[in-house]
Amino acid sequence: MNHRLSDCAESPSPFTRRAFIRSTARGAALLSAVPYVASPTVLGANDRIGVGFIGVGGRGMSHVATVQKLIQDGERLAIVAASDTYGHRLDEACRITGARKYRRYPDLLADPEVQVVCVATPDRLHVPQALAAIRAGKDVYCEKPMGHWTQTALSREFYHETQRLKRIVQIGNQANSSPEWRMVGDHIRQGAIGRPQLVLAGFYRDGDWGERMPIPDRTAQPGPDVDWDGFLGDAPKVPFTVDRFFSWRKYLDYAGGPCTDLFPHVYTPFVSLLGLKFPSLAVASGGLFKYDTYDREVPDTFNMCLDYPQKLSVVMVCTLANEYQTDPCIRGDEGSIVLQTDWSSGVDSLTIIPKKGERQQIKGGRSDTTRAHWQNFLHCVRTREKPVSDVEFGFQVQVALNMAMLAFLEKKVARFDVAKEEILLG
Repeated sequence: MNHRLSDCAESPSPFTRRAFIRSTARGAALLSAVPYVASPTVLGANDRIGVGFIGVGGRGMSHVATVQKLIQDGERLAIVAASDTYGHRLDEACRITGARKYRRYPDLLADPEVQVVCVATPDRLHVPQALAAIRAGKDVYCEKPMGHWTQTALSREFYHETQRLKRIVQIGNQANSSPEWRMVGDHIRQGAIGRPQLVLAGFYRDGDWGERMPIPDRTAQPGPDVDWDGFLGDAPKVPFTVDRFFSWRKYLDYAGGPCTDLFPHVYTPFVSLLGLKFPSLAVASGGLFKYDTYDREVPDTFNMCLDYPQKLSVVMVCTLANEYQTDPCIRGDEGSIVLQTDWSSGVDSLTIIPKKGERQQIKGGRSDTTRAHWQNFLHCVRTREKPVSDVEFGFQVQVALNMAMLAFLEKKVARFDVAKEEILLG
């Protein structure tokens, strides 16, 4: 018998379902603190766009640098506000940008000069903050993954609310703005390999530094400069530790390891170029095979297989114990495409290997995909067109990742009920 997970909350991590319901209520309370704006201001082609940043850590500051460069190049933008749960980080970001400082993100959302918001906080905060932003009349650039692996129901709500409110949302899957990845899709649509049937790709790294993030202050404690409750959001209420606050990627409460933190780089380009929607089935394996000597909870080895209704499988593998790279491949019934790629910036080259005839190598290139992604987002803010990585695409990707993560944790097969937009485990 299938076990229904309408909210994707059945997790083997230490918190209980009752605790999850309490945390969901806390999330709803956080959202209700943000003012609702039914008729947001429509920006004209020449209006200056005021940008607010929620989260100014490593990734957030890289977005700040991108926006600063766009401003230098003549884009009608201004960095007007910033918010972060760590006061020292927020102070530095505001010193660099001249932005107004908000300790609480709902106060930033109430700022009338903020028209668009960049959300670059820990994974679990993405959807609650982005949902609050669209309800406050803002357009949103939301970092990937769109949400946490327990937040399928909340991600679904975000998707439908974005459509209802007609807001512009760009999920930070910047490969969708890569001309090189679009070129790969063009060759497939032109029939270079027949009908695609199998995708095989991997993410390989030697080291756990991506999860064991640096801790700038071992003596930090909750207070004016450490908003522990703001960091937790709808996560289980647990005592403060500096490791959880600064190295949050180690913990299942806030992240998902390779599945949700690394695979968005690897998996998402194939979803886009192949036009995939929701998987019909997901299985996953792996575990803590190397870095099991400290309080890391997320796996360091992760493998997932997703089957799609188009009779196509996508297989992603990952180890953090060995960085030897193998080339991703798309296999069709009439040939294969092998890619030499940098996941963050494009496709260096692709080799088309037909079943009959000569192989063909095609030069690609590398792009500043984050800049291109912002340019697409800002264009759509002004024109109200659909972004290249809109919330519908983000929801489809998030569902697939959630299916794989839940299949791994529960050691079951995950399926997706398209009509009800719910994950089933059985």
